[in-house]
Amino acid sequence: MAKRTPVKISKENNLKIIIILLIIVISLIAITHFHTIPRQQTVKTTVSSEIHTKEKPKQQSNDKKNPEINFSSSNYHTSAITALEVPYYDWKQAQFVIRNKTGRYTLMYDTCYRQAAWVAYLLTRKEVRTKGTKRKNNFRSDPEVVAKGWATATTKDYVNSGYDRGHLLPSADRDDTPAENSSTFYLSNISPQSASLNRGVWKNLEERIREWADSYDSLYIVTGGELKPDLKRINNGIGVPERFFKAILTEYNGKYYAIAFLIPNDIEGNRDFGRFSLSVNALEDTLKYDFFPNLPDDIEEKIEEKVNMKFWR
Repeated sequence: MAKRTPVKISKENNLKIIIILLIIVISLIAITHFHTIPRQQTVKTTVSSEIHTKEKPKQQSNDKKNPEINFSSSNYHTSAITALEVPYYDWKQAQFVIRNKTGRYTLMYDTCYRQAAWVAYLLTRKEVRTKGTKRKNNFRSDPEVVAKGWATATTKDYVNSGYDRGHLLPSADRDDTPAENSSTFYLSNISPQSASLNRGVWKNLEERIREWADSYDSLYIVTGGELKPDLKRINNGIGVPERFFKAILTEYNGKYYAIAFLIPNDIEGNRDFGRFSLSVNALEDTLKYDFFPNLPDDIEEKIEEKVNMKFWR
């Protein structure tokens, strides 16, 4: 098709157009002045642009809750529809939230360090007591990460790296079916962990968490590595967290209880995870996250302030 010749407007025509536009604007102002009906003023609320920050407006209404995520799934536990396990995140960053329906977990993907900033999931007594498949060990890139065109880890990135491929959502927490167990081996759910951590303290903590789930029925869990600027990297730019965290919430006999852990990656020797326990508030202050935001504010503030160690024995 031949290129169209741009329409040229002469200076004289420009002046005529300006005069006509001025007349129209003046007319509209006059009409508005004499016919405007008073209306109630509305107040706009702003949302923090920080992706994980806890310094967001303290509000008593439901607008502090996370952007809506489609959690509808026939195999998703009905008591978790409110998504208590999912930390607060800015709605502008919702594109980085991945919902794995097969594995029944949610994660916030960090494209810089090629791993999840956090993984959130519900662990129930039924899931702990049901073992329907063997560990798959089929580590691979997350197809949703690939489909979005984001930078991703690959299996070869961990070869001779000096680090284990450490699960955030443990494989043993999703072993009802081969498909759900396989979903935990996506590299979006994997982070570089030292062998001493992955096979020691971290493993012991994961086992104790399953015991708590068996005792208290349902645990809402958030876990991940502390992703901060200038982390050490292995192959393909994968960041190596210096510390790993877990935040845990449960409801038992009508009351809520919470506990958190922050464990060094370079830990050696002693496998006692208890010495790394802290309040959820203390973990939030360190990471600048807001855990369990869908709880009513009065309950959230009370249970996150301190840890009931008699309960978490």
